[in-house]
Amino acid sequence: MSEVQGTVEFSVELHKFYNVDLFQRGYYQIRVTLKVSSRIPHRLSASIVGQTDSSSPHSACVHDSTLRSRVFQILYRNEEVPINDAVIFRAHLLLDGERVEEAVSEVDFQLKVDLHFTDSEQQLRDMAGVPVISSRVLGLHFHPRRGLHHQVPVMFDYFHLSVISVTIHAALVALQQPLISFTRPGRGSWLGKGGPDTGPEQSSLSLENLVFGAGYCKPTSSEGSFYVPSENCMQHAYKWHRELCFLLLHAYRGLRAYFLTILRDIPELPRMELGKGLGTRNGGVLSPAADPLPSGVSTLL
Repeated sequence: MSEVQGTVEFSVELHKFYNVDLFQRGYYQIRVTLKVSSRIPHRLSASIVGQTDSSSPHSACVHDSTLRSRVFQILYRNEEVPINDAVIFRAHLLLDGERVEEAVSEVDFQLKVDLHFTDSEQQLRDMAGVPVISSRVLGLHFHPRRGLHHQVPVMFDYFHLSVISVTIHAALVALQQPLISFTRPGRGSWLGKGGPDTGPEQSSLSLENLVFGAGYCKPTSSEGSFYVPSENCMQHAYKWHRELCFLLLHAYRGLRAYFLTILRDIPELPRMELGKGLGTRNGGVLSPAADPLPSGVSTLL
């Protein structure tokens, strides 16, 4: 098979930390990591949203694609502490080019939320050594057309009874020819366990055959730039390209529909246009009254 590189963006925001009944006073930190199934070749990156106080060693940061929230002190029971740290995770996935939507739907995304603690001010100088005292893992049920939009209170275990409120948004933002190298899972071991990474494998289907169909024959050098694929090959290419555009446009429509719902339910939010400059109808904004999908789909790629 030949592959397509898909990019899914996750926006994760930590709102408030609630001390329900922690046993110890001291310094706490939340760390958040996006996990992707090792069966899917992928690359992860993360970046802080908004400005942070870079001069403080205890402000929010990203280390090894993990969000480390600002360090906060807990002194009292039932104490509430605003965190207000946000991160963008970008998951670049290597997908089966013949079943892109299904491949994205089958990816197992998880969000790992860790609570770290120390009561030593000296240990604050080296936050990497602050131990984790409780962890939670959230399964993220992502759909490429609808995206993911959820707010959830994450409660830690009974011995560290506390809650962090988390908002998660996710959307499919890109489909393209693979532009970065991916680490592939090991092959050849019994039941697929314990095998070392084998590096890039040779695709049995070239990108040209994926786009133009199995009947496409790569032109010889003597044919030069005058070679024209057959009508069947061109129709296959149009259909494949159209399906990718439809998927991206559906993802955009799902994101915009949720955005409009939020604006309707919270009217005090600042008004803004979503997607201005996409080159589609209605000034770059797709509305429910817009023309059917085929009329503007080619503008997305």
